[in-house]
Amino acid sequence: MTVLQEPVQAAVWQALNHYAYLDAVFLAERLYAEVRSEEALYLLATCYYRSGKAYKAYRLLKAHSSSTPQVRFLLAKCCVELSKLAEGEQVLIGGVLNKQKSQDDLVNEFGDSASFTLSLLGHIYCKTDRAAKGAECFRKSLSLNPFLWSPFQNLCLLGDKADADQVFRLSSLQHSSVAPSPPSMSSAQIPSNRLDTAFMETPQHTLELNRLNLESSNGKQTSDLTLSYIDSSLITPESGSLLGNPVSLATAGSLLAKQNKPKSGRSLLGGPNSLSPLTPSGSPQVLSPSMSAPPNVQPRRSSRLFTSASSTAKENSKKLKMKFPPKIPNRKTKCKSSKTSNSTNLNESLDILRLDPALSLPDAKVPQHQRAAADGVLALLRELGRGYQALCSYNCREAVAILSALPPQHYNTGWVLTHIGRAYFELAEYTQAERLFSEVRRMESYRVEGMEIYSTTLWHLQKEVALSALSKDLTDMDKNCPEAWCVAGNCFSLQREHDIAIKFFQRAIQVDPSFAYAYTLLGHEFVMTEELERGLACFRNAIRVSNRHYNAWYGLGMIYFKQEKFNLAEIHFRKALGINPQSSVLLCHIGVVQHALKKSDAALETLNKAIGIDPTNPLCKFHRASILFANDKYKAALQELEELKQIVPKESLVYFLIGKVYKKLGQTHLALMNFSWAMDLDPKGANNQIKDAIDKRYLPEDEAAAEGDDSKDSSVMTDADDSLLHTAESDVL
Repeated sequence: MTVLQEPVQAAVWQALNHYAYLDAVFLAERLYAEVRSEEALYLLATCYYRSGKAYKAYRLLKAHSSSTPQVRFLLAKCCVELSKLAEGEQVLIGGVLNKQKSQDDLVNEFGDSASFTLSLLGHIYCKTDRAAKGAECFRKSLSLNPFLWSPFQNLCLLGDKADADQVFRLSSLQHSSVAPSPPSMSSAQIPSNRLDTAFMETPQHTLELNRLNLESSNGKQTSDLTLSYIDSSLITPESGSLLGNPVSLATAGSLLAKQNKPKSGRSLLGGPNSLSPLTPSGSPQVLSPSMSAPPNVQPRRSSRLFTSASSTAKENSKKLKMKFPPKIPNRKTKCKSSKTSNSTNLNESLDILRLDPALSLPDAKVPQHQRAAADGVLALLRELGRGYQALCSYNCREAVAILSALPPQHYNTGWVLTHIGRAYFELAEYTQAERLFSEVRRMESYRVEGMEIYSTTLWHLQKEVALSALSKDLTDMDKNCPEAWCVAGNCFSLQREHDIAIKFFQRAIQVDPSFAYAYTLLGHEFVMTEELERGLACFRNAIRVSNRHYNAWYGLGMIYFKQEKFNLAEIHFRKALGINPQSSVLLCHIGVVQHALKKSDAALETLNKAIGIDPTNPLCKFHRASILFANDKYKAALQELEELKQIVPKESLVYFLIGKVYKKLGQTHLALMNFSWAMDLDPKGANNQIKDAIDKRYLPEDEAAAEGDDSKDSSVMTDADDSLLHTAESDVL
């Protein structure tokens, strides 16, 4: 008995679309056993890969000599997932003996899927320490398809100054598809270079066709059952083509429209409401803002980025009514405010991007309404790209201003709020960061991205209860993500349980060996336990994973400073500063190292620059006062310390240094008073130095000098790193 190929393929794709992976794999295996065609091979490998069995797909494809672009792309994806990077590169561009293919060769060979292929190749280059070649691939990928986000994100992470205003534009789409798909396995391919079909050829559209066909085959059968399969269910999500039949998608849609009337409701992304019930009533609702905007930033725009698209939509309302019947308003819709009604512009814009196949014109120019809608989407991507680029360049104030100016429906999302919280974290404004991260947790409790930064924020704020609750929630939700174990490690670190914290950070690395932040946290924990060599190894591993992870460069500099290798410390601090030039903490540490190298004038200049960036940084002001005191500038040092006392009124070392200044000025009673205050704030006496200073208050000045008073001054600098705002050293975690 011969299995009819087309109906089985349709059933497999339907199972995949409904996440029934076991059913899809079973049917695909039966089909491949019967047919042994390249289409069946690719379909079976796709089922394996989507069901989380990349190694099965890899071995299946490796055992056959199929060289079609579609199969090679999937094989390369499997290689990357299995960390076989060299083999993945060979699959895409050729081996050592063969001439490697250029980017233009890949574009010609992979066609509409070239943008995804180049993005994957760029990822391989970056993982194998060829960042320059990776950046070239990412830029080419974006030039082919400006609707991709990950290549732009990777460019920003590489330190590339990608211009979002130039990247996210439709100019490159005159000669390429908007949403490329892998080439079809059949001899005839769907015509590319068309904006309308590119947006239409999506899994959601295929799912709608499959569902309508399923309804017709379950009691509403047409006179030709084979036509039903050919017209709808044989369209694959990857290719948008008809397996075994070179029938255009527009033709298939026209035939299907004659058999089935479309449902009256569409979801936010253009799919049927029955398949995507965003709300109980089936109509998408935009989340209204529930929190006020952060202070000192521009107000968010009330108008949408898609205004141009919505205005064009009104002009084409007559055409749309023929294909998309209007929804019947319910009571909730009638009661919506004008602000909420305006928020439907996004829905209209995205609906326009999914025009019915009957409106497609293969040889015509891109319709104006579709271009307007696409321009609206790209306008949003430009704003997000500018904000993300600013954050990756550590222009945190600019990033906050750009992202806070987004429309409310985009501002009030986990992605945006997480990145704004990250910006405040980098500015050491932990209260603001904590407020935003907690809002993310309220809105999207399932989000784990960025939660490691949230946990470090809570660590700085000494909020043990909140950090413990966050740790339990994330580890209960997903034990296979590194963020959850980093949160748990921070939780125990805050409780001074360093051995347990180390185990959790090691678990985070075990879960994801490419998670650089876990290495950094582990390195700082080893520093806490005085295991400096192990800390050095962790920071070096973090840099190996991410060369622009400035926190790890800072960690290396801190260890070298503790080992009194001041030249090496300055080199690594400057490397970190080159990545994050806006960090007052890094400038402060460079100033301290310069003073240790007897470069006091350069140290004061560096500290002045740091205070210019952050006038309220207590560590910078304390070190500047210490250097002024060491250079016999007592009055200037005293003025600095009096200002510092207003910022950190309970820091014992500030009063201790004030006492030393008064002692040098011969005002013994004021020196004694400040020493007493320092003792009250720190009964242990900061390693007995406060007590020693009080005991020597009656010694002659020359005898005090003989006792090594200058060495005390230098030791104050070291104690400041250990005692004065000990969390300041962790500000760059």
